[in-house]
Amino acid sequence: MLQAKAADKPSSVGVVGGVRATLAASARSALSRLGSAGRAGALASAAACATLALGCGPGAMPASVRHPLVGSAAPEFLAESTAAVTVGVPGTRRTRVTVIDFWASWCASCSRTLPALDALWRDRKADGVAVIGVNVDDSEAAAEAAAYELGATFPIVADLGQRLTGTYGVAQVPLTFVVDGAGTVRWVGRDPAIARRAVEVLLSERPASARSVFE
Repeated sequence: MLQAKAADKPSSVGVVGGVRATLAASARSALSRLGSAGRAGALASAAACATLALGCGPGAMPASVRHPLVGSAAPEFLAESTAAVTVGVPGTRRTRVTVIDFWASWCASCSRTLPALDALWRDRKADGVAVIGVNVDDSEAAAEAAAYELGATFPIVADLGQRLTGTYGVAQVPLTFVVDGAGTVRWVGRDPAIARRAVEVLLSERPASARSVFE
């Protein structure tokens, strides 16, 4: 008798399957009553809701290129930009992420990297993101002209003696470093889109106690 009753009772899998089928039918019915624009909007909203339901956020830190500074303390420096603004690592008391990009006027890839990093800076500077461009040209005038042409509005440091370039172990440009508020290099790479992802991951983390050269 117990076995017979158990057989007659619907399984949890069967119940879940029935609910899913009912929900799917209801969704199809609702979508059929919408126009094409309405269906597109509903599908986009559903995708966004599914992403939230899965708990998807910025995710894990993206993979870096192989570099000895990844996971280590960023070399500290204090420099004056071409616009006479003092910048460096550590940053100010409110700096949560510092992006340091090494570039040159003759670098073809840099013509894509700088505008993307400038957009990142404009989008996120209010959230404590600092972007510093370190130019490796032979003259400050070349650095200023190239930055202006590429629309870079964040601070540019002319590394005429290649001191910072050597300290950060830069053998090829562009090369971008993403440093957290505690002064640790968390990501190194050449793709500005991935650099933005690294920044978003750090902004999603609990703010660390940042040291500052201005304290």
